[in-house]
Amino acid sequence: LHWEGYTLRFHEHDLRLRSLHGIADDWPIGYADLEPYYDRAEAALGVAGVSDDPSSSPRSTPFPLPAFPFSYSDGFFSRACGTLGIGFHHLPQARNSVAYGGRAQCQACATCHVCPTGAKASIDLTHAPAAEATGNVRILSEATVLRLEVDRSGGVATAVYAQPDRVERRLAARIFVLAAGAVENVRLLLLSASPGHPDGLANRSGLVGKLFMSHPSVEVAGRAKDNVYPYRIGFSTAMSRQFAVERDRSTRGAFLLEFLNSAGPKPGELAVSSRLSGEPLRRHIQTEFGRTLAIRIYCEQLPDRANSISLNHRLKDFFGNPAPHITYNIGRYERDALEEGKRVAGRILQTLGATGIRPGDLSAAAHQIGTHRMGMDPRASVVDPNLRAHDVPNLYLVGSGCFVTASASPPTLTIAALAIRASEHIAAGLRPSGPTNPALGAEDPVIVA
Repeated sequence: LHWEGYTLRFHEHDLRLRSLHGIADDWPIGYADLEPYYDRAEAALGVAGVSDDPSSSPRSTPFPLPAFPFSYSDGFFSRACGTLGIGFHHLPQARNSVAYGGRAQCQACATCHVCPTGAKASIDLTHAPAAEATGNVRILSEATVLRLEVDRSGGVATAVYAQPDRVERRLAARIFVLAAGAVENVRLLLLSASPGHPDGLANRSGLVGKLFMSHPSVEVAGRAKDNVYPYRIGFSTAMSRQFAVERDRSTRGAFLLEFLNSAGPKPGELAVSSRLSGEPLRRHIQTEFGRTLAIRIYCEQLPDRANSISLNHRLKDFFGNPAPHITYNIGRYERDALEEGKRVAGRILQTLGATGIRPGDLSAAAHQIGTHRMGMDPRASVVDPNLRAHDVPNLYLVGSGCFVTASASPPTLTIAALAIRASEHIAAGLRPSGPTNPALGAEDPVIVA
């Protein structure tokens, strides 16, 4: 899967913004509820790290794998942060620092988005084969769920899907789980509108697709005095969460600092932009490559009903269904946090003697958050704390769409922890004496879309 592999736990403060800071809303569960599932998620993914960060959440178990060592460029950042009194710590990540789970350790190939050795955790390597090997799981490849159909009781009865031949087929089950992400989960719910659910499935609250969040991001770079040897590895090994937790977040937004190991133009990019050739080109690349130091800032975004996912009826997909339409912007809270983050990053680079310090363009991390939030009140949320839809008792919506707030940390580990927690609830309900529905038999299937 295409992801960075960074696996930070959320902090208690991230889950209690209303109680502690008077903004946004609290989650219906606390860190103590999540902590044992964080342990299990880290073990399942193979997370490498070390408990060296006082701003991180408390742990009941050590990291499964030892942390990756700091890089050469991290040494520069560490000294500057020490001078400025800024926290500097290892960045936990789901890639093997040593052999683990039948997968080799990282070989520092620096092509991490598609790890060629299998050292980075990825569902196709770490979970799908093992699940199929049990004989209890069947994966339908190239199958797109088009809509969910409900029965007279209001529960989901069938999933309608199609493959490249565009022929519609149906699968029946007792339990349905949507795990397609905060955007596609919403799209499927809206495409599943029916007379009993005219505004989309599980949307009695009117919040399906609302309160979309991401992580507004910006990179600040400067030219180092000497070569800092970037691109030796393709992932970052250091971070600072000091500004993500230790502050009054009622007025000062949280942000995470990632110290980049891969920054600046690559040799090919330098060659193309220089328009040089021969010996002048060689000298140019030798002089310019490897001289960039950069820090990336990830900012927490507050939920806002104006940021939403809806259907675009003018743009259709391969099967003729409306594509998702994303309405997204950031407010003053996030912009102020990014400006503060740029000032902090600039001070670090100035302390290193970097020149030409400049911020890059504003972007949003590829994190889909919100859109079917969890809560206790069906009027103000879409799913309950077990991720079961309030309106549709045999439908579960997993993923970061259930998040109430976004934190400034990457969402993946929290997605995994909540999924494990929800799976326990689903499994208990499938047992003949389970609390969810005693009528369900042990052999009834579950469909995950």
